[in-house]
Formats: sequence, C-alpha cells, structure tokens
Amino acid sequence: MRELPAIRRDINEVDEQMRALFLKRMSLALEVAHAKAETNDSVYKPDREAEIIEQRTAGMDGEIRLKYTALLQSMIRASREYQYSEQLREEPARFPFHPAGAALDPKTVYYQGVPGAYQELAARALFPQCEPINVPTWEQVFRSVRDGAADVGVVPVENTTAGTVSEVYDLLLEYGLCINRSYIRKISHCLAAVPGARLADIQSVCSHPHALPQCHAFIAAHNLEAIEVANTAIAAQNVRDKGDRRLAAICSREAAERYGLHILEEGINDLKHNETRFIAVSRTLTSQPEDNRIEIAFHIPNVAGSLNTVLDTIAHYGIDMTSIYSRPLKDSPWCYVFYLDFTGNMRDHAVQSLLYQLHEELPYIKVIGSYQVSDATEE
Repeated sequence: MRELPAIRRDINEVDEQMRALFLKRMSLALEVAHAKAETNDSVYKPDREAEIIEQRTAGMDGEIRLKYTALLQSMIRASREYQYSEQLREEPARFPFHPAGAALDPKTVYYQGVPGAYQELAARALFPQCEPINVPTWEQVFRSVRDGAADVGVVPVENTTAGTVSEVYDLLLEYGLCINRSYIRKISHCLAAVPGARLADIQSVCSHPHALPQCHAFIAAHNLEAIEVANTAIAAQNVRDKGDRRLAAICSREAAERYGLHILEEGINDLKHNETRFIAVSRTLTSQPEDNRIEIAFHIPNVAGSLNTVLDTIAHYGIDMTSIYSRPLKDSPWCYVFYLDFTGNMRDHAVQSLLYQLHEELPYIKVIGSYQVSDATEE
C-alpha cells in the first residue's frame, strides 16, 4: 500500500490537469455563446445535455457513475451560466426586464382599514408627503392602484409571529403590481376598552386574524373569546361604537387614542420581538441604486429536482437567497407559484445574468419587486 503523501502528490497532479482542462472548457463555452448568439439559438438544451451525460457515463459502475454524472452536470451548468453572462455582456439588450429608473413619487396612497391602523402608520412613514386614503379591503387597494385611482398601495406581507400574509401575495400576481418599497415596524399590541371598563369586565376581544394569534397567551390566560375583524383599527372602532364594557380591542396605542378608548394593558403580544413588514406596491417596476433586495415569482417544470436546480443556480451566482414561499396555482391542482427574495441590485451584472438565465429556462418568471431593505426597525 502506498503512503498517503505519495497519493496526495498524484491527486495534486490530477487536480492541476483538471484545472487546465476546466479553463479550456470555459474558453470553448465562450465560443459556443458567440456562435449561438449569431444564430439566436437557445443556450439551454436539456435533451442535448441528457444525451451527453448518457454517452459520457456509459459503462461506469453504479456508484462511480452517479458521482461522475454529478460532476458532468456541474460542469455543464457552469458552462451554461458562463454563456448567459457572456451573451448579456456582449448584448445588454438581451436583458428581458426593464425597470424604470425614476424614483417613486406618488400623489395618492391607499391602505386597507380605518385611520389608526398599522397600515396607515406604515403609509405615513413611507410617504410622509401624502395623506393616506383608506379602503375596506386589500383587494380594493390593489384594484385602485391597477386602475389608476391610487399611485401606490401599502399592505403588510409578513409578521415575525404570525407569518406570511398569503392573500397579499396572491393579489400581487392577480393584479400585476410591483413592490417598490419595504418598511419594517415593531408591533406592540395593547388591550383597549371603553372608558370605565376594567380588565375583569372583559369577556371578548376583537382584532385582525393575524393580531389574535400574536396575543394567544394573553387571550388564553384571561379566558377571552377571540373575534376576528378586518383590521386592528376597525377593532378599536367597533369597541367604541358598541360601547360594551365586556368587549375590548387588540390594537395599537395610536388606534386606541384615536377612538377614545382606555388602554387596559400594553405590550400583550406573546413575543416582544414582534415585527411586521409592509410593502408599497405600484403599477411600475423601479430600480434605484440603493435597492438591495429583489423579489421574483416563478413556476417550475413538474419534474423531480426542478426547484433544487433553481436554488443551485442562484447559489452559483454567489447571490444570497433570503426567503422562499409557495402558493397553489388557481385552476392547476398540485401546482405552485414560488415567491423568492434575494439580495442584490438589478443593475449588477451577476443579478442580470441570473434573471436572464431563469427567464430562458423557466416556464414563467416575473420580477415583482426591487427595493431597499434596512436593518433598522421603526418603533
């Protein structure tokens, strides 16, 4: 048996040979990219790739064949990515997405609920020059923006306790709107009732379906009946209008004060680190130099490994994926649309190459957002 140092010397020699061959292969990939660009031929040829792998692995034993197949797939994928990058570098007009360069400057901003809602607070923080207008539902927010009655809509998309707001994601695609801004606000719920009510009087609490689970421990500890309403500020408004000492609202301090309620308890959410991310949506995709987050929606072929291929492709471009979320496709049982966030700016070459490749290889992809995310949270 040979000594380990001798074996390692041979491995190093093989690695050097593979390095030289890899560089040669990538040089050939550039030639392929130029040739395909001349004829407007597709970079991605899955049948051709499968044929190559079948030929190159013929006669290999099972385990070694699997390992060599993985190596070939990685090499082919790297070659393909290199070709997309080169084609885009040579012809920037190939980039299929065209965000507007002008910054968002709305005159009308809509939100769902009534004055005092967290969404109103977010709208005022994002667009202090505007007087936000309230409508009863999120769908009305989206419809108003799509139809031009509003320039921008401000809606919540996720909470650190309650999770993702599925309806908002569905509406994004249904109404074809784009995310232009993001705003994270710390959420501190209070229990508010009509003046003169005491905590011992309260039998029921009303609030938004996401706010109630955020306060589950408090509600359970006091044996309260939970009643869902459309909005935390609407909850406060309902308590005021009914004037019932047995009914309280879970809402913001601002909403309680606006509707003349008495705050019985503050900070009743289960987790003190409770934050909600709001987004501003408009009819136009924009891209600003300070943007550092991109969101896409896409479908994948219904074959094994399709999602993993997308995630691997993102990783190979050195791009950091920050979240992924799926929703069922309407009228297509067991098929899904994926929403994916990653860091970057649409003006960066690596980001453009990634988006170009996904556009060419996936059955459907849409860039639904380019915006700035800050580590800071508004109180």
